[in-house]
Amino acid sequence: MIENNINLNEIANKLKEKNRIIIISHVRPDGDTLACAFALKSVLINMGKKVICTSNDKVSSRLSFLCDSDCFLPDEIPTDYNPDLIVSVDVASVSMLGNCEKLLSLAESIKIDHHFSNDAFADYNYADPDSASCSEIIFDLVNIMGEMSDKVCELLYAGISFDTGCFKHSNVTEGTHQKAAYLVSRGVNTAEINQKLFGNKTKKEISALQTAYNSLEFYADGKIAIVCITNDMKSKKNLDDDDLSDISQIPVEIEGVLLGITLKEKSDVPCNFKASMRSVPGTDASAVCQKFGGGGHICAAGCLIVAENKDILVQKVLEAALPEIK
Repeated sequence: MIENNINLNEIANKLKEKNRIIIISHVRPDGDTLACAFALKSVLINMGKKVICTSNDKVSSRLSFLCDSDCFLPDEIPTDYNPDLIVSVDVASVSMLGNCEKLLSLAESIKIDHHFSNDAFADYNYADPDSASCSEIIFDLVNIMGEMSDKVCELLYAGISFDTGCFKHSNVTEGTHQKAAYLVSRGVNTAEINQKLFGNKTKKEISALQTAYNSLEFYADGKIAIVCITNDMKSKKNLDDDDLSDISQIPVEIEGVLLGITLKEKSDVPCNFKASMRSVPGTDASAVCQKFGGGGHICAAGCLIVAENKDILVQKVLEAALPEIK
């Protein structure tokens, strides 16, 4: 856990002082990081600021409703755009910036995050691991900066709902529900937002779920469950990374499993596997991911693992995971 060297009031003051701001979402942007970025952008635009949102990877079609404008890839940012502040949201480690890391050298930088394991990669770093989502922190920040618009309410509700699995994960707190309740009181259409986030699965997404279940294997007397999706498997089923975005929770939802691990080979970098780990309370998923240079929450974490083939990959994962199983 990093030591904060700035507080939310000071962040609000810096945002008010600056005029040209870049907001960075993490690689493979999810609902929380996008909600944070575009909610903060909306507030700043209303204050007369010039703001660009960016991420290393394109936004999936399912989550595009969170973006009121382009989320630029780092190389797409206009060369004549000279920022005076860089803000990252929901980015735990420098590796989660991807190619956006180079943007940190352009101006003063602020990191706003909620993960327990963190890198202090910005000039100013703020993290609150007691928040179930980064959107809860942006909720507090926006309240400091001024009135919350209806649009911002919708975005922040979406971010909170996404990162809590529609309020079913163990990271949910009383404060999470209080903030969500306020957003609901503002007229947010919760049913519509949650349907967009968690419903309306495409036929290819159903095929991805079938592939995930077929690849499921158990270890440590059923306490560890692993799903592994290789590029060859994706090719045979004509699946892309967006189709696989909904499978990370599958292994840990099985009775008796303490640690569920989903491994997905990167389409553009063979032998590089994105690991998403989910655990029940009492088992530390972040401790496993930290052994590979990743991190996150105790019950939800991620990392990147390089392996020549599936057998070597599973062996590496088990060597790291077994000591954490009690």
